[in-house]
Amino acid sequence: MEHVHCTRAAAALSLLLACAAGEEESDTTAGSTGVTTNTATTSGTSDTAGTASTTAGTDSDATSSETTAVTTQDPTTDPTDPTDPTDSTDSTSPGCGLCDEPNQQCVDDVCVTSCQGQDPDPCGPAQVCDVISGECVDANAPCSLAGPAESCGDASCGPGTVCDGVDACIPIAPCNFMECTGDGACWGTACSCERKVTCEEATAELLNGPFSSDISGIDFADDCNAWSVTLSGGQEFLRKLTPAGDLTTWGGIGDYDQGEVRVLRQLTIPQAKGSTETLTSAPAPAHVEGLGEVALTYVCCPTCGDCNNNPLARGVARLDEENPMMPLPIVIFAEATQGMGPFENKWLDGGPQGLTWGEDRVLYVGNTTANGDYNSANLDTNELTVEYAFAARVTASAPVSAVHILVAIIGGGLYRFNTVTKQADFAVDLMSDVTSLSHDPFTGHVYASLASLEVVRVEPFTGEVEPFATMPGKGRVA
Repeated sequence: MEHVHCTRAAAALSLLLACAAGEEESDTTAGSTGVTTNTATTSGTSDTAGTASTTAGTDSDATSSETTAVTTQDPTTDPTDPTDPTDSTDSTSPGCGLCDEPNQQCVDDVCVTSCQGQDPDPCGPAQVCDVISGECVDANAPCSLAGPAESCGDASCGPGTVCDGVDACIPIAPCNFMECTGDGACWGTACSCERKVTCEEATAELLNGPFSSDISGIDFADDCNAWSVTLSGGQEFLRKLTPAGDLTTWGGIGDYDQGEVRVLRQLTIPQAKGSTETLTSAPAPAHVEGLGEVALTYVCCPTCGDCNNNPLARGVARLDEENPMMPLPIVIFAEATQGMGPFENKWLDGGPQGLTWGEDRVLYVGNTTANGDYNSANLDTNELTVEYAFAARVTASAPVSAVHILVAIIGGGLYRFNTVTKQADFAVDLMSDVTSLSHDPFTGHVYASLASLEVVRVEPFTGEVEPFATMPGKGRVA
């Protein structure tokens, strides 16, 4: 079987080209001031859930009215500075009265309220409210983030945020933080307008060298190290390839087949600029290697070789570099399960699938107790919990917010699983088995590789799907 992998490097190249196009448009698109002068901020909730609309500078040349992303380079603001425009001028003066909401500032003794957090949108119908600048702009303005709000209990989650499924808004890519008015109207802040290249993955020549021999799964860490696991019929290996081409290998347990590898990564691109009062760096996750811990699956099929009737031959493992005699021990054992897809290969389609990290440093994986079960694996306590039972075998999953994980099941159905409410909402049917899902921390989009050889781009909170690429053979995208 030929293993073909669409690497993040190829995806990033296409996205950067789209950003360049957005920069060219930024010179010709301007926005109006779009503020109101009052002493109170109006807010409310909307019964219609939705996400933000953007144009140039996203990972697609096409303009979408329902896609959460941002564009490049705002002509009026520094796109790399997440500080809210009101931070430097907010005050309460005798002429302004009470003027202390995050979307308000006192200008010449007049309390000016920006369009952020207002319902109805004061910019419509000709323009939209850009929550990054707080100005009314054209729908296709560069470096803008706009869209409807989603009702969330007593709160209202605007662009750059999403409801946690209970009663609070949380920030999502492309934003790192959020602001909320006293009435509960929220929007994203510290939003990325530019995909900054802080490191580059190894070249295609290096990736297609010894690193990819017998490869069955691949992932990239935030520091651009590439990781792979193997399925060869002999002893299997975890490999790390640095951008410079240095290759490190760890041997697995006997000849137990390996399926997926996942590195704990950031869900959004952190911003480097901003005042210390408004921007603080999130604490780094506990490290095993590079910028994140490394986990993998052993996927021995129940009727194959040493895996036959062996209850210890499958499960979830993590890299333990301090134990050279057993660097890849199974920490969560799995029951014997078998599927017929997405690879149509009994060695690849058995055991646990859909491995991913939650932001809570808990591993999530499917089919460890039974086909369709979605399980959490707490590595600190070595406890395995059935979080949800899907109607079919899980094939892939990827985190999309602090509480949401996008999960694929046999047949191509995608669901948003909420780690707080323990519920799963249908997102979209891709009409083909999904081999892998990969979240882009810049746009928030998820790339899905399919058994049909297509790679599609999915907006996880609206279910919108766009074609992205075609693979020469079945593989996994990372």
